[in-house]
Amino acid sequence: MVKVAVVGAGFIGAVHANSFARVENAEITAVVSSRAEEGREFAGKYGARHFLDLETMLAEGNVDAVDICTPTFVHRDMTVKAARAGKHILCEKPLALSLVEVDEMIAVVREQGVKAMAGHTIRFWPEYVKAKQIVDSGELGKPLHAYCARLAATPDWHKNSWAFDEKLGGGASVDLHIHDLDYLIWLFGQPKLVSAAGPNMPELGGIAQIGTNIVFQNGVTSLAEGGWAFPAGFPFTIVLRILCEKGTIEWNLRAGKNIEERSQKLQLVVYKEDGTMEVPEIEQEDPYFLQCKYFTDCIDNDLPIENATLEDGRNALELALAASRSAREQKQITL
Repeated sequence: MVKVAVVGAGFIGAVHANSFARVENAEITAVVSSRAEEGREFAGKYGARHFLDLETMLAEGNVDAVDICTPTFVHRDMTVKAARAGKHILCEKPLALSLVEVDEMIAVVREQGVKAMAGHTIRFWPEYVKAKQIVDSGELGKPLHAYCARLAATPDWHKNSWAFDEKLGGGASVDLHIHDLDYLIWLFGQPKLVSAAGPNMPELGGIAQIGTNIVFQNGVTSLAEGGWAFPAGFPFTIVLRILCEKGTIEWNLRAGKNIEERSQKLQLVVYKEDGTMEVPEIEQEDPYFLQCKYFTDCIDNDLPIENATLEDGRNALELALAASRSAREQKQITL
């Protein structure tokens, strides 16, 4: 049984805790939250002990792993402290606000010999996984171009918070858009050229809506769009479209304002060059559960983390930062 501490009792902390509670070989034994009443209530839900700070939990808590679900600007410090305490780590994306910080996280994790994973949950989302399997199989020939979108109204958990201070959250490109950028890297490998544009909206954390054109080393091109500047009635919208030599993969989802309807079953469709279409069978499961289960199983079976590694998180952050820079400076960036 892997004993887990959930650090952060906000929206994503609750999502992760509910997921770990479903994992048979995981047990939430500690919750860290500086808000005493909220933290006690959160911990009580899972029969866990509440701690006001990470340092006390690392010294006194009986845990094997730490799940960091806190604001981005404290990810580096918490990861370093957890690793030096010998704990395995699942850290929400983005890993940090700079590549220097992520490089330090990676170095300490390696030095301490613990397992660490980035919370890039799209890599566990059944439709995204199936689309990658189809592309990798070669049944549609070579991929040519992809379009991804992640569009949202202002998230309830971000209002009046650190996320709308670009120095603390990085803006929509680093916090939200990074999901699709990571997925595109997972699909196509290393990017070469980045050109992005979007309006700077300081009241929404900087560049709140962005479109990023990417040319990959293998010649595949893509356009990713993301942002949280839409009005309150706009549902969380996800689009995936991959054009290949012999067909196209498409999936669309409207998941409620705060992604609460992500479990609804909307079909991924493969359009083939002969005019026919196919709807692949996809086993439905919550991606956050699959992510937490993968992390737990790697610890429980002493297996290396090979998906959503810290290096993967670094690559995604590098691309997100390049997109932000391109949009601000209105120029193409070479990676």
